[in-house]
Amino acid sequence: MSEATILSRRHGAVAQVVLNRPAKRNALDWPMLDGLVTTLRGFDVDPDIRAAVISGEPRAFAAGADIGALGEASAMELYRSGFSEQWDAVAAIETPIVAAVSGYCLGGGLELALICDIVVCERGAVFGLPEAAIGTLPGAGGTQRLVRAVGKSLAMEMILAGRRLDAEEACRFGLASTLVEAGAAEAEALALAGRIAERAPLAARFAKRAVLQSFETPLSAGIAFERALSALMAASEDRAEGMRAFAEKRTPRFTGR
Repeated sequence: MSEATILSRRHGAVAQVVLNRPAKRNALDWPMLDGLVTTLRGFDVDPDIRAAVISGEPRAFAAGADIGALGEASAMELYRSGFSEQWDAVAAIETPIVAAVSGYCLGGGLELALICDIVVCERGAVFGLPEAAIGTLPGAGGTQRLVRAVGKSLAMEMILAGRRLDAEEACRFGLASTLVEAGAAEAEALALAGRIAERAPLAARFAKRAVLQSFETPLSAGIAFERALSALMAASEDRAEGMRAFAEKRTPRFTGR
């Protein structure tokens, strides 16, 4: 029996997905993406899970989509396959997601990291969208999300000319938020997810939705959306508990209600 390409682990209120196809440097194929989406959806409906981490292996977070599988498909097969829509399914996950990036983070792997809410990377990580070198272009949101992360000029250079960013550049240009030494990305991502898990879970999910809305709407509409979510939170038990705990100078006990 072949080894599972998606592994799931629990660390208290933090769940972890490990991309586990090391022989292919975690190249993303349909079964792997389907397993990833199914696992993340399971996290979303588990009230005990408050944050998630996606990690790979030391050589690669994910070195891209599986070229062999894609190269054999016709245009209509690709269009109807729903393959690229798997990234959309990850983007729809409400649980806050932290990416722990080591090694190669290229093509579809970078598109996956761009969907994650926070990116932790370690020295030696490499980021890029090399699709133009093999006669294609990013098809899972890379052209749209990368320009929002690093700006037009750098995104164009990465997509058109194949420029790759090292870990230090990724942090400097806003692609990642935290840089750690080699071998430490997973531990740092889990620690960061743990801090998220200590917050009120409803508030964290609503805040994630509000931040993501900023990419979809004008400023005035985004502020109105934020204000509506903030007002809705006033009806939650967690908000009342947070206020009481603050007044009583104690740690709040959030329940997600």
